[in-house]
Amino acid sequence: MDTLRMLIVVLAMATALMPGRAADAGDAFARALAHGAEAERRHDPQAALEHYRAADRLRPDDPFVLQKMAQQLSDSLFLAADAEQGRARVEEALRYAHRAAELDPSSAVNRLSLAILYGRLAAYGGVSDKVEYARRIRHHAEEAMTLDPGYAWACHVLGRWHLEMAALGSARRAVVAVLYGGLPKASREEGLRLLERAVELEPEALAHRVELGLAYEKVGRSAEARAQWELSLKLPAVAIYDAAARQRAIDALAQLDTRS
Repeated sequence: MDTLRMLIVVLAMATALMPGRAADAGDAFARALAHGAEAERRHDPQAALEHYRAADRLRPDDPFVLQKMAQQLSDSLFLAADAEQGRARVEEALRYAHRAAELDPSSAVNRLSLAILYGRLAAYGGVSDKVEYARRIRHHAEEAMTLDPGYAWACHVLGRWHLEMAALGSARRAVVAVLYGGLPKASREEGLRLLERAVELEPEALAHRVELGLAYEKVGRSAEARAQWELSLKLPAVAIYDAAARQRAIDALAQLDTRS
């Protein structure tokens, strides 16, 4: 039983013991969570967001609900949205994510939500913004890994961070150091290690394999890249972002075939 379903069962059991309006409110809260989870499974972040907003109205400042609202706003970016609307959604999501992390600082999920959202926000910022957000991405991803060393998505995010920052090269990093105060050290080897660890922890998650394949291709390990992409295409698309990840694997394989 996954965490969300377990939470809903516990809530239902607890509210059954409450009289009158308290029981009604508890039942409504549990129903809102259940409907939100079902909308997530249908890959409908807008509907899920509305259900989690309803839960938030019934029980304000619940860190689980706040993180879920942040996640739906982030996931909605995979659907059509213009830049202005996209930035507004990310900024709203960050407000919820920060509040969730304040209320439950021991949650690795809450910490990683912040890392992911700053990565989303970087797409809308200038150079100085991107540099600052890069620092925050690493900080929050490392916090998530400290809280839960076996968190595959923390390995994924931090692995991508290392690879992308290492790809900047010494000349660009020197310019960033002079103009914007520099970036934390990054290692291509550490990036690969972390993405390999993500695959080890969640071998059935196609997004991990796609990203590891892209990392292998960047370092000239094309045979290993192909193996990861081909494996990823045999895995089910479960999350809203899996379709995009699968298309990246298809495109990458096509490019590899044209060169061979």
